[in-house]
Amino acid sequence: MGRAGSQRVAGSVLAACAVAAGTAAVALLPQARAVDVLSVVQLAGVAGVLAGLVRNRPARPVVWLVLLGAAVLYGAAWWAVVLDAGAAVVALACTGAFLALGRVVVLVGRQREQDAAVDAVDVALLAIAAASSSLTLVAVLPSGSRGAGLTADAWLAAQAAGVVVVAAAAAWAVVTGRLRSTSVRLLLVVAAGLLVWHLATIAAALGGGYAPGSAADASLVVAWSAFVAAAWHPSMRALGRPVAPSGRRFPATLAVLGAGVTLVVLPGLSRWSAAAEPTPVLLAASAATVALLVLRQWLSARSVRRSGGVDPLTGLGTRRSLLQALAGRLADPASPPALLCVVDLEAFADVNATRGHAAGDLALAGVAQRLAEAAPPGSRTYRTSGDGFAVLAPAEGTADQPGADAATGPGDAAPGGTPNGTPAEAGGTPSSTAQGLLAALSLPFEVPGGQVRLRGRVGEVLLPGRPDDDPDDAAAVAMAATAQLGDAELALAEAVRRRVPALRATPHLLAVRHDERALAARLPAALAGGEVVPHYQPIVTLGATCADDRVSGHEALARWQHPGRGTLGADRLVPLAERLGVVRDVDEAVLRLALLECSRWRSTADPELRVSVNASASTLLRPDLSYAVLDALVRAGLPGTALVLEITEGSWLSDRERIAERLGVLREHGVRVAVDDFGTGYASLDYLVSFPVDSLKVDRSLVRRIEEPACARLLGGVVDIARDLGVLALAEGVDTPEQVELARRLGFGAVQGHAVGVAVPRPLSAEPPLAETAS
Repeated sequence: MGRAGSQRVAGSVLAACAVAAGTAAVALLPQARAVDVLSVVQLAGVAGVLAGLVRNRPARPVVWLVLLGAAVLYGAAWWAVVLDAGAAVVALACTGAFLALGRVVVLVGRQREQDAAVDAVDVALLAIAAASSSLTLVAVLPSGSRGAGLTADAWLAAQAAGVVVVAAAAAWAVVTGRLRSTSVRLLLVVAAGLLVWHLATIAAALGGGYAPGSAADASLVVAWSAFVAAAWHPSMRALGRPVAPSGRRFPATLAVLGAGVTLVVLPGLSRWSAAAEPTPVLLAASAATVALLVLRQWLSARSVRRSGGVDPLTGLGTRRSLLQALAGRLADPASPPALLCVVDLEAFADVNATRGHAAGDLALAGVAQRLAEAAPPGSRTYRTSGDGFAVLAPAEGTADQPGADAATGPGDAAPGGTPNGTPAEAGGTPSSTAQGLLAALSLPFEVPGGQVRLRGRVGEVLLPGRPDDDPDDAAAVAMAATAQLGDAELALAEAVRRRVPALRATPHLLAVRHDERALAARLPAALAGGEVVPHYQPIVTLGATCADDRVSGHEALARWQHPGRGTLGADRLVPLAERLGVVRDVDEAVLRLALLECSRWRSTADPELRVSVNASASTLLRPDLSYAVLDALVRAGLPGTALVLEITEGSWLSDRERIAERLGVLREHGVRVAVDDFGTGYASLDYLVSFPVDSLKVDRSLVRRIEEPACARLLGGVVDIARDLGVLALAEGVDTPEQVELARRLGFGAVQGHAVGVAVPRPLSAEPPLAETAS
């Protein structure tokens, strides 16, 4: 332990000794001297709390100032008894203290503005309990047992009300999950001291009567000391900040306590006393309490309906209520691990289209019922979207099974891996809960007009218990809950991509997908900031021998110069751009930069050099495609013959006629068109005669097998077809000089690949980025 730690321990010991000495002094000294000691304690307490506020500077000082105001009013009521200032002063001071304490609860506790009406009912129930307990206690106790005068009656009533109010505030702090703060725990010590004080005062009144400075006031020393300690602890800065409700929260804490006092405790006290019949006050309070409880139930149900907490079709919770449940888990220090499964129905729109929306609604209601029945005990089921559901289940029985497939389910993957060859290690083994949900959906559903069969996919994530970072405020908890649901949905999206029925999110999978999301979030800014640039790979026209080979152009390949991750290739950039809908911007940025670079090459090296630029399907569907390309050529000062547009086969499937028309306009201006990745897409050979094509770029997956006799014969056939149609055949992905020579023998007119040059950024010199050819 360091010097600072030793000093803190010594200070704590001295403070504890001082508190013990003060408590003993009040309990043992004569009443007049005890009152003097309590006066010093109260003044020192006020000064200590104010000093703590100045030292720690809380985020919401109004909460602490209201608390201090309640303490000062309590003290004023006590001094009114000491000075016999009258019942009115005691009543006003105590009422002000209780109102201040209620105001603190409202400042700290309200989570939503729509709960204001329910909060008002709770406060009303507590007020009725406090008032009726005060009046009932005064009525049922013999007048001789509580001292002389109205001041004593008012003080006894205040003590009874104080028991109800302080106990309710303390219970509210406990059940709403606020014990994580040391400062709040110290305030609970204050509440405990006040409860002891109230009960001791009532006990003294039942005996020989209460007098200020008696032993019953000794607990005030403990209460004031704990109040000062709470104000000095650093955690006091967060008091008043919104706190996420605990998952163990007992609903309607203040309402239950208020109603319990009015309907249970006070009738018992009245029965125990000498009163023959219930007092009129108690009868009126009981009737008002029952009416307010009915009103509260109606307001709560309306609030749930308006907040979207219940799905009207299925009766399940909604996405919002699921997020609230996840937030409750995060805010609960004792929350155990849980399993979150999200379920998506495949092709459910077909049911609405073929059977009608009424049949679709019946099917959804059946899905909801089956999922709720198939979920383990203790689970909760939600409808999160039109055809999406979620199940929040206990984590029991979800441990991975060694050697099991990464994704299994009824009628899908074969043992040893997933149908598309994805290794099992890429995703966690689905739980028995997920498999049970899928099994529940495998049976047909009865709807008007016959049966329908629905298939679902499940993505799941194992939710740990209390997170390491221990989120405490409402904003952090809400973000963490949204992230947990997002993780399950990422697993579902991965299951769809791999075409497997169920998939467990693993840390590695989530890290990869979160990395993609971070890149996607930055991509628009990267486009605006010029981080997306082309790299250039040479295209070599083959001659009769290697000595006749020459660089005829370069392909501009999109690269992302990420400031923190270096250069990212098109394999990561283009899919992100397509998902974000900015792939057109990527294409246009690369086109303009590549044409400017080509203009520089032509003016300083070879005036016949061309640049090839990839055009995505989204770019080809632009109504202004011809204008955008021709405008870029004009800005670069180049003729159309300087540009080759490379188009993948799949780009033509969506709107063949319009794409062919736009490409025809560009070819009229000299722009050439090349089919990229030929041999791997969806196009048939009729595209070669249906579309304006100048060259075929045979995909690297075929070219790399050029040394195999069967593949060589196939490639030779492609070259013959291209020659007959007057189209240049280009071999992509030649990696060795031997592959270059084989391509020459088969009749390819050009090659591209590592054997003739790799992609490089814009050169600093005036020379184009030539690479060493196979020679």
